[in-house]
Amino acid sequence: MTSRPHLFGMLPTDLAAHLRDHGIAVRDGEARRIQAHAVHHAQQGFPESNPVPRTVKQAVDELTIRTPLEIVERAEDPADGFLKYLLRSPDGALSEAVRIPLHKPDTFTICLSSQVGCAMDCAFCATGRLGLSRNLRAWEMVAAFQAVRHEAPGRVSGAVFMGQGEPLLNEREVLQAARVLSDPCGGRIKADAISISTVGVVPAIRRYTAAGHPYRLIVSLTSALEARRAELLPAAARWPLDELADAIRAHATAIQDRVTVAWVVLGGVNTGPEEVEALHRLLGDVRLRFNLIDVNDPRPGGYQRATAEELDVFRDQLQSLGIPVVRRYSGGAAAHAACGMLAARRVGGRRGTVR
Repeated sequence: MTSRPHLFGMLPTDLAAHLRDHGIAVRDGEARRIQAHAVHHAQQGFPESNPVPRTVKQAVDELTIRTPLEIVERAEDPADGFLKYLLRSPDGALSEAVRIPLHKPDTFTICLSSQVGCAMDCAFCATGRLGLSRNLRAWEMVAAFQAVRHEAPGRVSGAVFMGQGEPLLNEREVLQAARVLSDPCGGRIKADAISISTVGVVPAIRRYTAAGHPYRLIVSLTSALEARRAELLPAAARWPLDELADAIRAHATAIQDRVTVAWVVLGGVNTGPEEVEALHRLLGDVRLRFNLIDVNDPRPGGYQRATAEELDVFRDQLQSLGIPVVRRYSGGAAAHAACGMLAARRVGGRRGTVR
């Protein structure tokens, strides 16, 4: 017997089709009301005043699930206001989400995980040391968004899939979650305020471009030198930099806009003139926008954050190439609220299944 689908991972059209497959007559407007009530308003039961027939409500209760995720832990960094959530799924898997304050007062975006742990093994990332347990399902990502938004003391205006995991290795579920979050009966987040980040899964980038998805794609480059990038992002090295550059170039042409490149800044490692020269050779003909991100897990003997002077010089070199540069603050480190830290504490930083 097929398990019941989770309501949080469905669009109104999905719900209507599911009910009709089980012989339940439902109007499209009724499906929209149900999804708005359950997903946007995050309500568990149906009030008597809800103008949907009792038989349809009963069918939804019998044929779908809408259990929320359990909030295991919250950690707020008083220095920057980043609030990390550790969430538990019904099977015990732990994942993370972060409420990020924006410059506009009382406005936030939510950083969402796409996998339980991560298989990319990036040398500078706490999540990479966990290893990969499994992909998150669309409903879990939407439920994480709901849990964080419910407690936000203001408006949540965006979402970014840049937490634990590689989103484009969980392509179908991430895209379904993005559709639900951008649906008027779901998260009601504008599509262009949803970002999906990747370390450079070239075949998936090409599929993403061909499909014309409305969400912003962010490519984490971090080095334009082949050998150095292979050391820093070993799993991404299976796709050579020239192939990744071609995929980025095609995406820029398709969207007729700048492509956002994320660059994790590692002090004394990837901020020198050789990186800028290599970047110019690789992508000098492509309109880029750079997000400079502090390393999120500086440790003794490990990668360290760049000095202010080093960062200024690197930024000036990029801007001399005509590349707009934004520094994206990697917050939450003081309270273990940067990516991967809460889950790593729970499992002692070991690789393997995260429970």
